[in-house]
Amino acid sequence: MKSTSQMLRQRMHALARQKVRDCTQPGTVLSLIEDEMQTLLTHLLNEKLQQEQAELLARPRYHRGAAGRYRNGYKPVRLSGLFRALRLRRPVLRRQTPPSPILGLLRRVGKSMLTLLASRFWLRGASTRAVAEELNLAFGTRLSATDVSRFSQQLLPSLEQWLQRPLTQTIVYLYLDALYLPVRKPGFTTSQALLCAIGIAADGTKQVLGFLLGDRENQDSWTSLLQDLLARGLNRAALRLVISDEHKAIVSAVEQCLGVAHQLCVVHKMRNALTRIPARDRKAFYADFKAAFWAPTKDEALRALGRLEARWTKPYPKATSIAIANPTAFLRFTDEPQTLWSILRSSNFIERFIRELRRRLRPAGTMHSDDELWKLVAATSIQQEQRWLKRKAHAVKELKQAA
Repeated sequence: MKSTSQMLRQRMHALARQKVRDCTQPGTVLSLIEDEMQTLLTHLLNEKLQQEQAELLARPRYHRGAAGRYRNGYKPVRLSGLFRALRLRRPVLRRQTPPSPILGLLRRVGKSMLTLLASRFWLRGASTRAVAEELNLAFGTRLSATDVSRFSQQLLPSLEQWLQRPLTQTIVYLYLDALYLPVRKPGFTTSQALLCAIGIAADGTKQVLGFLLGDRENQDSWTSLLQDLLARGLNRAALRLVISDEHKAIVSAVEQCLGVAHQLCVVHKMRNALTRIPARDRKAFYADFKAAFWAPTKDEALRALGRLEARWTKPYPKATSIAIANPTAFLRFTDEPQTLWSILRSSNFIERFIRELRRRLRPAGTMHSDDELWKLVAATSIQQEQRWLKRKAHAVKELKQAA
């Protein structure tokens, strides 16, 4: 039979094991570590503040000096942005307590971190209200949606500089397209066209070249965008091809400002033709269309167009006339290196970029100012360029490994 001391020891061990189990539940360990780190950091900073006061007075605690400046206890200080909210005890004097360099540094660090996180979360697609709520929950701050907007405003100078940067690389392929978005004007909301231009340089680098916000997508607005690109360094002589859909304003502006070969989008032509074909013949018509515009050579493409015309003119004259119209403008990509045909025969490249813009602009809803629009557009464009660079680096690495 166990003695009383043995039973007590056994009971104490059981309680200790249960306590350890409770502390090691999922999430509890991280919470304990976070609390201990916050406690340790608070203790170290409080000691540093006391040391700072001792150096200022040139005497340790509980010693009097001849200058008549006396310690007067502590004042609670709340710092946001570091391990939730830090609550420090700042030593103060009876009169004229000088500013603390340590507290000033901590406030700047906390504000910089909150500004960075708020701006990045907002640029990633979260609303200003959602960003404020999440940061308040994580760091114990008291931010509002207006604060997040003010933080993001600090990005504007650098983004505006990026939008107006010189185009130093030699662009050989230029893509043009537009998207419409709601913009609030004084007293009303209207839909405006955001004209976009992206390009591929001679070394294969993909770049976002420029934008223009206009009331309409007409020849004047497209001419203004192209003239801006030329003024910033776009080399007209180096351009080999402009790729876009068959918008009359784009065609006219390119002819007037650039005077280079213009590749019209094959995918747009295909869609326009297939909408006029009944479902029972759509698959066969698509096969003949693809045999023409995905042919291995230009001559084979022209012969395939002849076969398409002979087969489908009688049952579907309108769809056939769309498919065979202006073959020269739709087959200019065949004069370029064949490895680039897949990206040059259509405007899918810039349309994919525009979908990325829409994905980011949609949560923002109506644009309340031009500054808000340019912040989102420039930030999204910079992120997209970084993705393109990573893909290019990965492709080069794979080629080297294969060699």
